[in-house]
Parts: sequence; structure tokens; C-alpha cells
Amino acid sequence: MNRQLRQLVLLTCVTATAVVGSGSAFAGYGPMNGESGKECFEQQKHEGRRGMFMKMAKELELSDQQKSEARAIFEAGRAKNAPLFASLRQERHELQTMVRSGSADESAIRAQAAKVAALQADVAVQRGAQTRQFLALLTPEQATKFKALREARHDARGHHPHHDR
Repeated sequence: MNRQLRQLVLLTCVTATAVVGSGSAFAGYGPMNGESGKECFEQQKHEGRRGMFMKMAKELELSDQQKSEARAIFEAGRAKNAPLFASLRQERHELQTMVRSGSADESAIRAQAAKVAALQADVAVQRGAQTRQFLALLTPEQATKFKALREARHDARGHHPHHDR
């Protein structure tokens, strides 16, 4: 496997981990009160989003109207993007299967990686649109604070800011 292909596969795997891996934050919790594991995970995932939303709303001092509008934006985004994320998971799985098989040729792997990359681009576009919608409902002060909080969280995860900012 040539170097570029290895880098592409590695980038795809890292991105997959970043996008899908957030669910692992709840891996230590098991089902309760007769719930199945999936029901338990879905409830914890929802509570996690709610908790993050409430923390953000408090930090930004959102009004009740802003909270309501923001919830609507985020819920609509989740509903709209669910099929996109399902497709992305499926295409990533197919790519991983091809790579692990050892029998797929370079052109097949490249074609599958291109499908994954296109779906990742679609996800990025959708997230960008959702962020624009959210920023539009904030006051200029709140928008500035939101961007600063987002950068601080990004940096806290070990990412380094770009030098050209």
C-alpha cells in the first residue's frame, strides 16, 4: 500500500472516530429498569446533549426565546442528518472491510474512500449551515463569547490554534 493511500485510510479512520466516537463517553453506563442497552444508550445520549445544551445556554446567557429557537435548530439538524450519518457509517464500514480484507485493489479502496470523503464533506456543510443558523439568533456579544468558548474547548482537546488567526 503506498504512502498516500495509508495516509488517506488513517485520516478516514481518525475522522470516523471523531464523528462517531462521542458515543463512547457513555460506554460505562448499563441498562436500568428493564431498558435494553440501546434504549439506555439513546436516553443517555439525549441527556448528554441536553446537558451540553443547558451548559452552553447558561454560559451564553440565552433568553428563553433563544433557547427555544436553538433547540429547534439542533433538533431539525439531527433529524435531517440522521440518514446522512447512517450512510456515512455504512460507507466507512465498507471501507474498513475492504482494507482489512487484503484482497481489495487500490482503485476499489480509493473509490470507497472517495465515497466516505464526499459524505464527510456533506456532514461538514450541514454542520456549517447549522452553526450559521445558531449564530444568527445570538447577539453580537453572545456570538463572540460562543466562538471563544468553542475555541477554548477545541484547544483543551489538544488541538492547536492556527497561526494565521
